[in-house]
Amino acid sequence: MTDPKHVALFGGSFNPPHVCHTLATLWVLQTQAVDEVWWIPTYQHAFNKELASFEAREAMCQAALHSLNDVRVCTIERELGGESRTIDTVSALQERYPQTRFSLVIGADILSEVDRWKRWDDLMTMVDLIVVGRRGHDRDTAPDTIDLELPDISSTIIRDALAACDYESVRAWIPARVLDIVSEHRLYLGSRCA
Repeated sequence: MTDPKHVALFGGSFNPPHVCHTLATLWVLQTQAVDEVWWIPTYQHAFNKELASFEAREAMCQAALHSLNDVRVCTIERELGGESRTIDTVSALQERYPQTRFSLVIGADILSEVDRWKRWDDLMTMVDLIVVGRRGHDRDTAPDTIDLELPDISSTIIRDALAACDYESVRAWIPARVLDIVSEHRLYLGSRCA
């Protein structure tokens, strides 16, 4: 009997996806015993964060991952509709793929927010946790965390720079194909941007 397929789920707003998302994905693929990583863009943010359209974020995710093997974009949260909650997503995926073992990839910065997550304790009985370090965020509460610290780059910083028409400062932070989509569709750009 063969071992079940092991998939690491990497959910997020991806608003927009940036190089820390791709670096974390590559780290998971190369250091953890997983067969694939699935990026899962949030459909409707549970904490009422304003998002670019799902279609735009899905396209940016596809563009960010174009050169990575064993990674795909999973649109399960669009199929589920409504407010996205990780436990509902995992439950749906486990029902759909009963022979697959799932882990959950989160950034260390998320650990301080788990009290706001729906049924976090139940979720931890359903998946293994893979925690990726983020500079400036405590990882002491992370189980079995391997020392890794990604740069302090966030989608918020990128959106702020784009709103100020500052493409140059984000060129090192956002995959070139993603930046092409941002530019073509004028995503996140402030009213002063020509």
